[in-house]
Amino acid sequence: MNVGYVRLSRDDDKRNYVSIENQKLIISQFAAECNMVIDRWYEDDGVSGYIFNRPGLNQLMDDLDKDIDRVFVKDLSRVGRHNAKVLLLLEDFKERKKELIVVDTNYNSETDDDDTIGITTWYNEKYVKDISRKIKRALEARQKEGILMTQPPFGYKRNEIDKSKIEIIPKEAEYVKMVYDLYLKGSGYRMIANYLTENKVPTPSMVRHERELEEGKITKRQIATVWSDSMVKDMLGNDFYIGTLRLRKRARSTVHGKDKRVPKDEQYVFENHHPAIIDKASFDLIQDMKEKRVKNNYRGSRGQWIGSEIPNPFGSCLFCKDCGSRLTPIRRTTSSRERKYYICTTYNTKGKRYCSKSHLIEEEDLMEDVVTYIKLCRDSLCEVIATYDMKDFDSEKRTVEEKRSEIQNQIDERKKQLKVLFTQKVRDLSNAHGNEDIVNETYDALQKDILSQIHGLEMQLKELNDTSLENEDVKEKMENALQVVNKIIEKGVLDRKDIEILIERIEVDEGGLPEIELKYGLSGLIQYSPAQEMNRRENEIIYHTMRLIYEEERSYTSAKYLSKALTDLGYPKSKKSVLPYIGLMIDMGIVEPSDNSLKPYTIVKSKEDLQEIMNNFFCENLADNTTNPAYDHDLHGYGANRWYAGDGI
Repeated sequence: MNVGYVRLSRDDDKRNYVSIENQKLIISQFAAECNMVIDRWYEDDGVSGYIFNRPGLNQLMDDLDKDIDRVFVKDLSRVGRHNAKVLLLLEDFKERKKELIVVDTNYNSETDDDDTIGITTWYNEKYVKDISRKIKRALEARQKEGILMTQPPFGYKRNEIDKSKIEIIPKEAEYVKMVYDLYLKGSGYRMIANYLTENKVPTPSMVRHERELEEGKITKRQIATVWSDSMVKDMLGNDFYIGTLRLRKRARSTVHGKDKRVPKDEQYVFENHHPAIIDKASFDLIQDMKEKRVKNNYRGSRGQWIGSEIPNPFGSCLFCKDCGSRLTPIRRTTSSRERKYYICTTYNTKGKRYCSKSHLIEEEDLMEDVVTYIKLCRDSLCEVIATYDMKDFDSEKRTVEEKRSEIQNQIDERKKQLKVLFTQKVRDLSNAHGNEDIVNETYDALQKDILSQIHGLEMQLKELNDTSLENEDVKEKMENALQVVNKIIEKGVLDRKDIEILIERIEVDEGGLPEIELKYGLSGLIQYSPAQEMNRRENEIIYHTMRLIYEEERSYTSAKYLSKALTDLGYPKSKKSVLPYIGLMIDMGIVEPSDNSLKPYTIVKSKEDLQEIMNNFFCENLADNTTNPAYDHDLHGYGANRWYAGDGI
């Protein structure tokens, strides 16, 4: 049986290879001149000759031993443009005793009388490589000019008149903002993808397909009807949405090879190239969040704050101080209230053997501590921003470089000393007849001392090499942080975005007290202890309780009166929660319980005595900002600790 093989690809010169049909006609005419007929055709349309994994060629080679006697091709470049693989294919035909006939050169693999066949196959490969090189240079030249040659991403389109201009599609831009907002609020890739799918948000490929249909284009592109994790991830990491055009992100080193990522410093970047959908501060914040989530193995949370629709805002920065694991948010509903708190994940899943305490912290307590801490930080943050100078950054950078160079010189000097010491040791051993042990012991001690110095210097050098200096946009970030601080102070609560901008890490100790570390080095500017803050607040409540009793015109007081008065002063207390303070007043001899339920607590101290007690209490606990607790450790179930670890779990 006689068969013909034809191929056409974009690599070819269209003047010579107009169509597949043109090749078939040439082969059929040649076969007719030889009194033969082509019984079957194999073809590959639109496939490069450099690739040998082609459907038509694969089928031809599978059928070769069945009923095929000879194969006709217009020229060897139709078989392929890979020199080594074409020559191996010709050898395969010879071993199978099949004929490969090339029409243009009258080559027949059976006779193999063409001594220049290797040159021909080499030239065919050179041709496709030259074409590839020219295309690569042309693409790179256009990329250097900032010309976008692909379709803009989801949310953008080209201007209908001037195709070089990029415009925002308002409806799609809202979806992009939604994705960024959901991530800032704590949702992960999968949760966002599911949310978009459930709300029937069109995928990028669906939008592109609709646009192509409107333009009258026919496409065979596959259409994804469901959002995937990778779609969300790519959208969150694409700086096109902040107005930056980034070209040459991928490149290939061989013809039809795999694309490889190009380092960022070798890419072509054009900032403010087109309108932005996302502001740069939010984009940078999300990149930090993504990196932190990878390090902490964060997978999102469904826990929510009171009065907020935002998932647990502390999920990526809240840790157990002892075992280092993240804290798990827990919500429990009792007959009286809904309780929300965090406990150590290790304690919660593995028990006391792996982490001895629950490190429990109540939701309200944590929020109150963080807000209080941030209020204290505001003035310091203003001072840092006001005094921050880029010259300081440059000076610090030079100082680190100088230290690094100085330490390296010291290491080199110690190594030279080591060489001299070894030479001297050899010389002394040759002259030390019978005293070799003493010489060895002496030089070993010296050698050990120098090696120890080298090791110490190398450790210092490593620490300097690992030093990460503040980047040059830190002042802008700190100014953004100040805006967040002002907003937090104004509304008295934080959301997820606020947390990510300001807080680096929060560690909760076994007593349920947080140690807060802020970004930009602000934590080092302020001395703050949640335990001291708790004690100060309790001392204030105790003092105000005394003052309320002092101002009482009646000869008695009650829990109802004290709870309402303290609440009016900004210390929300129920009749039940005010009882420990009344108990303290009883212990101090200020009041005593009575049998009359209408006059439950009789005031036994005179106003003069009560005034003296108040003055002494103020001087000892409040006047000089002392924070020593004036109450015992049973007050409210608190001491230096918050809720005890075992309480309520």
